[in-house]
This record gives sequence, structure tokens and C-alpha cells, in this order.
Amino acid sequence: MAQMAIPSDPEQYAEIVAKMLVRYGYTVSLPPEGSRTHTLEVEKEGRRFAVLLKNHKAKCNLAQIEKFLDFIDATGSERFSSGWFISASGFSKPAITHIESLQSKKLSLWTHIDNKLHRTYPSIEPPASDTATSNQPVRQKYFGVFTCKGGVGKTTIAAHLAGAFALMGYDVVLLDLDPEKNLRKLFMQGADDEAPSLYVPSQTKGRPGSTITVLNHDEWEPYQYRDMQIIICDCSPVLEQNPAALVERFDYCIVPTTLTPLGIAKNADVITRTFRHIRQINNHAALFALINGYDPSEAVAKKNEKLLQHLASHLSAYIRTDPLSRFIHPDDSAIRFSTILQYWGFHLIDGTKPQLAFSEQRGKNHPRTDFLKLADYLEDHTAIEELRRSQEQEKLSVSPARA
Repeated sequence: MAQMAIPSDPEQYAEIVAKMLVRYGYTVSLPPEGSRTHTLEVEKEGRRFAVLLKNHKAKCNLAQIEKFLDFIDATGSERFSSGWFISASGFSKPAITHIESLQSKKLSLWTHIDNKLHRTYPSIEPPASDTATSNQPVRQKYFGVFTCKGGVGKTTIAAHLAGAFALMGYDVVLLDLDPEKNLRKLFMQGADDEAPSLYVPSQTKGRPGSTITVLNHDEWEPYQYRDMQIIICDCSPVLEQNPAALVERFDYCIVPTTLTPLGIAKNADVITRTFRHIRQINNHAALFALINGYDPSEAVAKKNEKLLQHLASHLSAYIRTDPLSRFIHPDDSAIRFSTILQYWGFHLIDGTKPQLAFSEQRGKNHPRTDFLKLADYLEDHTAIEELRRSQEQEKLSVSPARA
């Protein structure tokens, strides 16, 4: 049976869902006029719920969930027992991973399919394993993390982006291309460990965890790791030292920078040069400049705005010539400054086992949220993906037929 067509008009969609909830026995009302935090309010047996509806074609992302959960937390239990987020298209994998990590009891996620609501979170039963059921090899995605200059957090970003994908259920390979080999050191289980790795437990009961395997370039054979879907490279700061055959495989390249006057003055030109170097070897990768160590506090908001404008203007000349390049605005994704991330790697000093900076402090963890949001941004960057597909189609249309 074909799925019922979802109207594109939000008001029509709200009317459809409201009628469905009435059939379920709920009393449905509209929120106060002008409210943009939720779409409906429903009540049953003395419990009241805020309902947010999204009838987008794209899956709902982590940022949308965070915003709604902040609203629910701010209202407290005085007004709403909890919040329901209902999506006609489902939710991205990073979004689901994030809410599972929080184990929030104030939020439920629902997917609207065939005029029925299917609960996505909390799951009714343990989810099936994400491992492939066929013998077909998975499509591997390659990420390259490049440096502008020392101290911008290249290795930290590579490691924790790997951790975000591991939380999402992927087994990840980290390739250490940096001559300093800091990535290997940070994942070694002991001084004699010749095969650095990390097991990342699942955030969901009943689901197996994932592995992060750290390799040198000379240990990397793609056919030996065909079940690994995510390959993240901590690249050499000397651009020419990164193997061209590997750079050619990259789907995404990330160049982190700090948002400081000196950092921008030095890094804007270096980011552009890095983009140009990659593009000489790889014409299909999506290129991103990312802010690391970002301070989102109101006290520095005006300074941040000027610095962001300055950096964006420096990068714009190149970006206009390369539609597959982006400067990621911190409103969309940034790695915020946090002490837990600043002191990541302290296990090298105190002799404890390696771990990522994903442990909670006061019930929250900014690095975990930020890196899941970055993974969400990269996976959901449909404009770049569509352009890439159109370019591939164009190549096919002009290529001579093969015998």
C-alpha cells in the first residue's frame, strides 16, 4: 500500500495530525497566538503535551530537537508533562543518537507513516542491529581533517568526529597521516600497544557498540576493511605529504580554525590555499571551514559577529569559484570551547585508559552534542550532495559509450 501523501502546507498538515490525535482520544487545542515553539497542545487524563510538527522532505535534525527540548525544559512540568516531536520524514541518525545519549524523559519522537504514528524514541523494543544483512560491501565515506596552523585542534576534531560516528553505530577507521603520530599515542592502551583502538559502547540498550581503529597509512588496505563505512584521516600539516591517492578518495574535507583576530589574520589565506591544494587532486570533495574553540556567550557576541564577517569575507572570493566549498557558520555547527575537551588526552599523564571527551558534566556534554551536530551537518548537506550528483550525471551524459 502506498504511503498517504503528506501536504506541503504546514496548516493542512497540522489539521490532519490533529484529527488523528482526536481519534486517539486526545483533546487538541492551538498554542497561544504567535507561538513558534510548538504546533499543537494535546491533553488526556489530566496530562498535557506540547506537540511540534514538521512536514519537511528532509529528515529532522539534531538542532531542531535541541531547540524543542530547550523549550520543554524551560516550561518545566507546570505546563507540559512532556513534548512530542512528530516528523513526516523521520529523524537523522545523529539526532536520534543525541536524544538517546541524553535519555530524556521529557521528549518523545514520532514518525508519521500511513496516517499512523510510529514511536522512534524511546524505542518500544531494542532496535535491530545496523549491520548489513547481505554480503554487499558498504559504501565507504572518506573524511580528511587538515590543519591551518598548530593549535587549531585538528587531531582532536578527527578523533571526536570518529567518536560521533561510532555513537551512531558505525565502526570507524582513523588514519594517522600526521608525522607526529599524536592520534596513535592518544588511543594506545599502553606503552607497548601496537594496535591503538577504542570501543565506544552504544547509548541504546540492546544495541552493540562500535569500534575505532587507528592505523598508519602503510597499514591501510581498503579491501581488508570493507565493513568499515567511515574513514577519517588526520592529515599531515605539510599538504604535499598527504598521499594523493588517498586525498583523491575524500568525500569531505574539514579545515578547522579559531575565531580570534590573530587566528583569522593567519588562517583565512591558509584555508584558501588548503582548499586549492585539495582541489588540484580531488574535484568532488565537499570542503568546509569550521570554527573550533568557539565561545557562544553573550559577552562576546558583538566581537564574534565582526570576526565572523571578517573571516567570511576573506573566504568568499574562493567560495564563489567553488560551489562545493562552505564556511560553516557557528549557528549551523561549531565546536564550542569546553574544559573537558581542552584536557582531553590527560590519560597520557595520569596513566588511565584512553577515552573520548564524551562523559557528562552536570547532565550535559557539549563536545558530544557538537560533534554529533557536525556529523549531522555533513550528512545533511543536501545542496552539495545534489550538486555533486548533477556533476556526475553531466559527466555521464557527455562521456562516450563504452564498447
